[in-house]
Amino acid sequence: MLKRGYAIAAACLAAAVAVTAFTPNAPSAFVSNQAARSALFGGPSVAHDASSTELSMSTVEAEATGTGTALEDYVKARGGNLPIKKVLIANNGMAATKAILSMRQWAYMELGDENAIKFVAMATAEDLKANAEFVRLADTFVEVPAGKNLNNYANVDVITKVAQENGVDAVWPGWGHASENPKLPNTLKAMGIKFIGPPGPVMSVLGDKIAANILAQTADVSSIPWSGSYGGPEDGPLQAELNDEGTIPDEIFEKATCRSVEEAVEAAKYIGYENGIMIKASEGGGGKGIRFVDNEEDLKNAYVQVSNEVVGSPIFLMQLCKNARHIEVQIVGDEHGNAVALNGRDCSTQRRFQKIFEEGPPVIVPPETFRQMERAAQRLTQSIGYVGAGTVEYLFNADTGNYFFLELNPRLQVEHPVTEGITGTNLPSTQLQVAMGIPLYNIPAVRKLYGKEDIYGTDPIDFLVDEYKDIDSHVIAARITAENPDEGFKPTSGSIERIKFQSTSDVWGYFSVGANGGIHEFADSQFGHLFATGPTREAARKSLVLALKEIEVRGEIRTTVEYLVQLLETQEFKENTIDTSWLDGLIKEKSVYVEKPAHDVVLGAAILKAREHIMTETAAVVESLEKGQVSTAGIAGITSFNLEIAYKDTKYPFHVELTSPDVYLFTVNGNSIDVPVTVTAEGGLVAEFGGETHRIDGRDEPLGLRLSLDGVTILMPTIFDPSELRTDVTGKVVRYLQDNGADVEEGTPYVEVEAMKMIMPIKASESGKITHALSPGTVISAGDLLASLELKDPSKVKKILNFEGALDVTAAEIETDGKAAVDNILAGYKGDAEAAAQAAFADASDLASASATVVEAFNEYLRVETIFDGKLKDDVVRQLAKDNAASLESVIDINRAHGVMDTRNKLVLGLLRQVETFSDRFGEAALPEDLLAPLEQLSNLKGREYGEITIAADSIIRQTKIPAFEVRVADLRKQLLDSETDIVALAKSSTLSAGVDLLVSLFSDEDAKVRAAAAETYVRRVYRAHRIIDLSVDDVDGRIECTWSFRFADVPEDQSVVRNGILSVVPEGGSLDAALPKILDDFGGKLDSDASSENPVNVVHVALVGGSDAAADEKAITDNKSKLNMIGVRTVNTIIPVAKNDPLYYAYPQCNGYTEDPLRRNMRPTFHHLLELGRLDQNFDLQRLPAVGRNVQVYIGSEKTAKPMRTGPPQVLFVRGISVTPGLVSSAGASRALVQGLDELERAQANSKVSTQASPVSSSTLFPSLRVPPRRLPRSSVRSWIRSRASLPTVF
Repeated sequence: MLKRGYAIAAACLAAAVAVTAFTPNAPSAFVSNQAARSALFGGPSVAHDASSTELSMSTVEAEATGTGTALEDYVKARGGNLPIKKVLIANNGMAATKAILSMRQWAYMELGDENAIKFVAMATAEDLKANAEFVRLADTFVEVPAGKNLNNYANVDVITKVAQENGVDAVWPGWGHASENPKLPNTLKAMGIKFIGPPGPVMSVLGDKIAANILAQTADVSSIPWSGSYGGPEDGPLQAELNDEGTIPDEIFEKATCRSVEEAVEAAKYIGYENGIMIKASEGGGGKGIRFVDNEEDLKNAYVQVSNEVVGSPIFLMQLCKNARHIEVQIVGDEHGNAVALNGRDCSTQRRFQKIFEEGPPVIVPPETFRQMERAAQRLTQSIGYVGAGTVEYLFNADTGNYFFLELNPRLQVEHPVTEGITGTNLPSTQLQVAMGIPLYNIPAVRKLYGKEDIYGTDPIDFLVDEYKDIDSHVIAARITAENPDEGFKPTSGSIERIKFQSTSDVWGYFSVGANGGIHEFADSQFGHLFATGPTREAARKSLVLALKEIEVRGEIRTTVEYLVQLLETQEFKENTIDTSWLDGLIKEKSVYVEKPAHDVVLGAAILKAREHIMTETAAVVESLEKGQVSTAGIAGITSFNLEIAYKDTKYPFHVELTSPDVYLFTVNGNSIDVPVTVTAEGGLVAEFGGETHRIDGRDEPLGLRLSLDGVTILMPTIFDPSELRTDVTGKVVRYLQDNGADVEEGTPYVEVEAMKMIMPIKASESGKITHALSPGTVISAGDLLASLELKDPSKVKKILNFEGALDVTAAEIETDGKAAVDNILAGYKGDAEAAAQAAFADASDLASASATVVEAFNEYLRVETIFDGKLKDDVVRQLAKDNAASLESVIDINRAHGVMDTRNKLVLGLLRQVETFSDRFGEAALPEDLLAPLEQLSNLKGREYGEITIAADSIIRQTKIPAFEVRVADLRKQLLDSETDIVALAKSSTLSAGVDLLVSLFSDEDAKVRAAAAETYVRRVYRAHRIIDLSVDDVDGRIECTWSFRFADVPEDQSVVRNGILSVVPEGGSLDAALPKILDDFGGKLDSDASSENPVNVVHVALVGGSDAAADEKAITDNKSKLNMIGVRTVNTIIPVAKNDPLYYAYPQCNGYTEDPLRRNMRPTFHHLLELGRLDQNFDLQRLPAVGRNVQVYIGSEKTAKPMRTGPPQVLFVRGISVTPGLVSSAGASRALVQGLDELERAQANSKVSTQASPVSSSTLFPSLRVPPRRLPRSSVRSWIRSRASLPTVF
């Protein structure tokens, strides 16, 4: 487990990382001010100090408000002399991010105020564009020149200018950039600004390799044999104290230097060639000025090479340390002469001297030996007056137990959190406190490490004598870098869309970029660092492996994450038997690699080839148009085509279709997968499949496709005829090894070729009789045919098999909203027109938004089709090419859309059907003017191919001309008052279809004649499907009462029972409770005889003009249950008029005990019988679902069964409707009605109450049911419609 102090820090940092990696907000202890963030993302980035917010107060304001008091008191109490309130972070990336997080966390934990110290960041344009995390974390930032670091973070003049202009108290340099440039601390000292690090002279002497080794020897630190090990008469190691200028005396320095070849040869004799010798330039680095030799002759040549590479640099010799481990001791010195060793790290996993993993404590070193290494590091630190954090690096030989000084890094290192994890110290905050002049033994974290009970005490600690507490945990760190391990760890740059990482109690990490950030070309390749802790090394290793397997970085960059997992799982790393050359050896041998799943490779290749096909075919059409050709036949092949991929003796036949400009639908063996594909600025592809984002690139070569998938290169050979022998090298034929026509065996050489001055044989891949294809001396290229074979046994040749089954690749979840689906279909891409028309209105909450969606779609359809309407296609294409000569791709776009007219027409028809529902859906009869304009244009299209659309659009336009509610009511009233109006004819008229509910609003008309006529017309209209025998209307005590007798029309008259009905209109102020007994008495008095309650046949309708309460009505009805039964009432219906709208309907059937039946609510009284819902209710438990159409009812029926079922009883969706439209008797009319029913069904299937498990759609059947006189509907209309939609999996 973590030390307690470190656990707190880790928890805080982990919390910050967990949030900042995914959201723009972070915990208050780690956030920058909002104004700075606004400056970062919104405005110009020249000077960015948000002084208007609390978080960006100046130092003076902080003092005035008391913010600085706690800090000043702390520094004074701890023995310091310089409260530092404002710090310039002269670094970027990981360094800047970690520094701000750590120091801010310390300020809060120690001082209770995370804002006690203000942070000023430097940011380049590249950092701002990359959404760098450190800029967000800082209180303010200053934009500095862009480009390479010599312009900014390594430029001392820029750093000191920013520091002075922003009034900072100190500068934190981090690592890299200017952190080891002695000019920086020297210049800051002259300005009176504190440098958080060692003094300039000390940094200067440590920067020279010869001087550093002499200083180490002076401090009794073991050094590997080198040219400075032999400086006296007895060949003792050179030693020296720094002079007044802070440098090594020249005479001592020169003794370690080899100024000539002869001096180098002499020094080598002392060192010995047994292990090899390194010749180094003291001022070299980065691979320059260094050579390895193992003999005198090579030494002489190498000396000249080194001196020429680093001109003017002193040169020295050093013995090569073989089988070495890279061990570090973390030291901190203060200005009071103290130096503490905070344990150390093992950084032996290196690639070309670049660390990959770091871990601590370095368990490979015996405890006593490591204690010696710590003491030596402390002596060296104290001897030179080192102040601040630093690292003494050693080479350790695990076989001999010997260790040797390597160098002292005068700065903090990126892997310092390893030390924090095992010691519980916060190193950036320790640096800060040392810079404030606080002695090391007064720093609470240091005192805690040394087991002091009073961590706020001031009693001294003798760090060269006293021991810190035992380390009881192990930490392993992994650097997350934007590098490609499959291409020699080549750095990559680009955007980062998302970093998925969640810290745990065992693993935490931090990143220098957040979501929608990136790695720019001038940034360090490392953008993340993970730290795993455990009680043992193995526990920490396992935790790190799991964390690396879970981390996900999406974007354009390539990372080493997968490779790191492979390294951690090697036996050498598990057993800790590695050395500094181990990883370079693995890379050279390519023994660790990442193998991509076969189907990922196949799909990646298919994506690449599909993109190439699209580009090639598009270019071909463009070229054709440029030549004046008008054929558009090739356009369809751009978005729908076949391709074949061969991999590992298997052929994969794909059919590819584009469903949008950047989504490819790949189908193989009937199984499909959608893949979003993005083309990067560099021309590569980024595709999403298998739950991941993949980078794809590649090129065709003579022998096949060289594919790069996520940085892994795969050669996919072209399938050649096995009887063809081809070369895989470029060169020339030297000679054939068999005569022409001779037999050759598989695996034996048949020809020699010369390539790169080497003679090499090429072996036959099969056995057979050979025929030479070329002559000796012929120049050849890779892929050329060298010979052909008459196969000895064709049956034994390896066969290429066709792939069967489905790809083992998870499809990406593509969220396409309805509008995007409509746009894609209109643009000519593959899609489901019916589904898109439905989905387009999924989010429409009002008429305005729904109309806007339709208008945009109709206008896009018309934009294309009006170009072609009534014209010859060739003429249109010719004119388009002329008008768009500079952008012929737009001509392709227009013709691609027009080329899928059938699908586009289906979409537009589907949208028109949706428009027809607007009045019911949104309660507004009138359509917006901006929608009527495109409807007019659609209705005016001339071509026969637009016939259905023009009719549908014209029909909607006609419907919009229906007058307003008040006007229609007035017109109906006028008809009823007209003495020449035939009430019977009016009730049956088709013109009354939309106005039947208007009659209810006339039940309360002031004219009694109108009230009576309205009641009669209403009854005759509602019961028009029945045979009305007689009907009368009377005024009873101020109530209009209409009574009638009737029979069912679908039962022979001699078998049909006579039924009776009454409609009573209760005027304003009346109630059902008061009126119902009298209504029933009147009704009963008019019946010939009592009806049997066992077979009730009569109906009661009550219109409550003044409104009513459904619960009160139900009580009033049930209170009269006995009377209702006595007179044989089958159903009581109440009608509640609603001002300027359709009335409300409630039904109280006798079979329900005269309680309301929710299934019949707002259903006209006779619909229940006409829709035969009673029959459905016998076999299903029905539940009504919302429907858009006024005359349509949608029900979900759960089968009534006593048999228990795991997924519930089977469900069936029922859509039933009544239509009296005259056009229904035509084929087009019947099709229209049925399609409207299917629209309702499709909407219903999206209802959450419909269980896809209980009602498997794939096994549903289509049952058309039309309630019209059979003689008026041609059977051929239904048959043709069913045939055209036989594959629809629906129930109607």
